[in-house]
Amino acid sequence: MRRTTVCRFYMVFFLVGVLQYQESVAQCSPQMGAPPPASAFNTGQVAPGANDPKWTIALDSITGQYRPAIVMSGLPSIYYNRTNWISFSPSGEHTSNRFFFYRMSIDLPCFNLCGKSYNEENAYCLNLDLYADNSIYEIFINGVPESANLGGIIPLSNPFNPANHTPGDKTTVSLCKNWKAGANTIIIQIASSATVAGLLVEPAISPLPPPDADSVSTTICEGEAIQFGNLHLTKSGYYFQSFPMPSGCDSNVVLDLTVHPRSFTEIDTSICEGDNYAGYTIGGTYTNTFASVNGCDSVRRLVLSVREKPKPESGITIGLCAGDTLLISPGIYSSYLWQDGSTQDYLVVKNTGLYSVTVSNSCGSATKQYQVKEGICETFFPNAFTPNNDRKNDVFKILTDLKFQEFQLSIYNRWGQQVFNTKNPLLGWDGYLNNKEQPSGTYIWRCIFKRSNLVTQLKGTVILIR
Repeated sequence: MRRTTVCRFYMVFFLVGVLQYQESVAQCSPQMGAPPPASAFNTGQVAPGANDPKWTIALDSITGQYRPAIVMSGLPSIYYNRTNWISFSPSGEHTSNRFFFYRMSIDLPCFNLCGKSYNEENAYCLNLDLYADNSIYEIFINGVPESANLGGIIPLSNPFNPANHTPGDKTTVSLCKNWKAGANTIIIQIASSATVAGLLVEPAISPLPPPDADSVSTTICEGEAIQFGNLHLTKSGYYFQSFPMPSGCDSNVVLDLTVHPRSFTEIDTSICEGDNYAGYTIGGTYTNTFASVNGCDSVRRLVLSVREKPKPESGITIGLCAGDTLLISPGIYSSYLWQDGSTQDYLVVKNTGLYSVTVSNSCGSATKQYQVKEGICETFFPNAFTPNNDRKNDVFKILTDLKFQEFQLSIYNRWGQQVFNTKNPLLGWDGYLNNKEQPSGTYIWRCIFKRSNLVTQLKGTVILIR
């Protein structure tokens, strides 16, 4: 008798399980399929002022009366995207702190494409980007609060007036729990102070990974990139992608990417003539690449200049005319010491004789001598010159050591065209005009100079011989 009772008990239990399974199957259709994409949850799919076809809204209570949400119009410029927001009215204006509940219903098949029941956690993960005025307070999946599953990102400590929070701020959520096969509801509760309430829902641009995602790590060098699904990555960080597989089962992968820096060194230095730096002896810019321990090359850019050692010429002869003053300048160096103890970078000479200077820079020192003798104290002009670069009579110029208060030399061709003009008595004509050789022949010159407040004008002809 006892055995019969036990058997009947198990038979009843079996029949109840069968009925529950049949009821569960009857509530979901089709038997196997994919869930709706995140884009199916987009708000504002119609023109501003019209009812949103998917979302409904209740004011103040989750159990309140739900009516179609309305696509907002005339949004403030601070709103992200300024489109696709929904509220209880086109303007969304209200006068006090209130809660608003946005609801959407979806149906899920009995099983996903991998044969996993949608009643199990992580069978379906919905990744959304949410924007709200003022803030997201809570999210409900089939009546179950999800904030505890989202790592504490909601609710904010002061949801009606959150610090440093604007309608342009994004809240990204990955909703992987409390879904079920068949009919489902998602309710997004926002907290809003006066004067405007609104919500925008979009697919997550960088979705959070589901808990069952695989993790991989890799490294690249600064300046390189890696393609991860549809992401072109150049910075260190964690990235998530869902890769469709031929079997229909997605592969969820979290990539831990580390970007190793390339060290870049720029060296701007100089050396003395005859020395070297890193093997370089000639001034210039050099770029070198070196291998480093992290596998990423380091780059060195060397800007090298070469300082000349002092090279003053000795025994330079200079002509000086009575009554004139000569200024001797040996060039640019760090220090100067003349034979009379002067340390100026020049010396004023009024008399003939031997003068010397020792010049120094960071590369050494040297001595230079100047022999000042009585010069050519009349004015001479050659009657011909040969500009053939043999350093003999290559230019036409005044031949004198006299110093002038003013000076001007002009040369003209046979047609009266000026081919040369200078106010420097040390310069002469090399037989060129506008970088073009002038033909052999006779040219006319005129020279005007002022000396001892007396103006003198000379003129004559010169033959250019090639």
